[in-house]
Amino acid sequence: MSSNNINNSSADAGAEESVAAAMYYHQQACTADNNICSTTSSTNFASYLEAIPATLESHFIHDDEQENTTNSDVVFQIIMGNEAGDADSIVSALALSFVDHGAGGGGGYYYYNYATNDKVDEQESTVSTTVGDTPGKNSIVVPVPLVSIPRADFPLRRDVVLLLEMAGVNCEKLLFLRDDEMIQIMRAEQHHKRNVRNEWTLVDHNQFRKDLEMVGNVKVVEILDHHQDEGAHDMVEKGKRNIAFENQSALVGSTCTLVTERLMKRYFQKENHNHQIDAGLGLALLGVILLDTMNMSKEAAKGTARDEVAINFLLARTDWSALKVTKKEWKEALGFETNNDAGVAVPSRSRLYEFLQNCKFDVDFWTSMSPKDALRIDYKRFETKASEGGVGPVSFGLSSVLLDMPTLLSKPNFMTMALAYMNQVNVTLLGVLTMTIVNDKPKREMLLLGDKQRVQEMTDFLLHNDAAVSLKISKAEDDFHVELDNDTMAAVHLKQGNPKGSRKQVAPVMLAGMK
Repeated sequence: MSSNNINNSSADAGAEESVAAAMYYHQQACTADNNICSTTSSTNFASYLEAIPATLESHFIHDDEQENTTNSDVVFQIIMGNEAGDADSIVSALALSFVDHGAGGGGGYYYYNYATNDKVDEQESTVSTTVGDTPGKNSIVVPVPLVSIPRADFPLRRDVVLLLEMAGVNCEKLLFLRDDEMIQIMRAEQHHKRNVRNEWTLVDHNQFRKDLEMVGNVKVVEILDHHQDEGAHDMVEKGKRNIAFENQSALVGSTCTLVTERLMKRYFQKENHNHQIDAGLGLALLGVILLDTMNMSKEAAKGTARDEVAINFLLARTDWSALKVTKKEWKEALGFETNNDAGVAVPSRSRLYEFLQNCKFDVDFWTSMSPKDALRIDYKRFETKASEGGVGPVSFGLSSVLLDMPTLLSKPNFMTMALAYMNQVNVTLLGVLTMTIVNDKPKREMLLLGDKQRVQEMTDFLLHNDAAVSLKISKAEDDFHVELDNDTMAAVHLKQGNPKGSRKQVAPVMLAGMK
């Protein structure tokens, strides 16, 4: 299938509108933000990300050893994905930082006046202004795009590593969750001699994680997400709270689609037909959206019309000629095609998707993992709110694993190591959500493991409660018997009939069951 054609499998109530919108975006003007779009800008996606650690090190990290001699506060604007740290969480954080702040040049920092809500030139940075009763002290704003997992865990995200390398990103230069620099930034408000504060943007989740003990006062200023709204951070302004989830369904298949939609808006701010999207940025966003929507597969039904528009926008408006492809396997994966109206070579959707999917679902890779690594590579913790009667909150965890259940359970000492992992992450109930692709359709199963009473209660809820009917849960026919050393623990194997029921659908149902 040619890369410029709309995938017919995405047809739904808004399909015709998505086709029209995609063609409109293809024909319209590009943004005047040169650093995001210009093919000649010295600051592209990869160089922007590479410059940030050096900027932090030279200007801000060790600034606590000096007295503040300027009139400028420092605001670290940290953009962070969820604790699972999958492709969508990582790339959406990196891409959003570049889309919002890439015009700042190498390192990305700039001066901003919070009273007038305007950027100011560096020569004006020491001038204080006042608007009404609001003091207008200028601040140095430092964007900090963060990979939301420890550096040591990054090689386990093979699809992300390969995609970013193809996009020209030096992954060694990225900032990871527990790097020394990040720990210093998170603690800066308590220890820095400047007037420093941290502002957080959450992508691919909407509640700040509770395991970041080094963070003091958490100020979330923006949310970009496609999971059920957990109701946290109600001080985030309405225009900054973009949670694309309604009626138990995600409105987009990927947070990277939401980042692309922001990029689309930039294209319509000013007319300029000569600029294109940076090649590295376009490839990173496109790859993740294809992965998350399974290339808009009708059988998977994970994508929406908005995702299709984003895919076609990126294909049409990215400067693919500037992409430096240095490896033979990457050239084969991109499979450039020229079957489009403009006669420009663009990546093959199907070949790029298949390459990334094979990296992500590699059976040998998943089979070689220890039980602990298989459980922690894509793990998220969920917590109910405390009830009016003072009960709670109650926590549970969900691990997404790309293996079939028999293969997972056959790993040596799986149950023993799974129980040890539960103890490490401090939950009494763990759901293991397995997924494999059979005839281009997701096959999903579930293992509930933990305290006997909690396992039984959740099993009954998923099997019999109306709130869980959308998942189409049933008892597995094999009804395997699991020997557990601790007789207070239990394990139950369930099948899931709804192929669309990923963790973003399962988690709200289980939260309702826990309540």
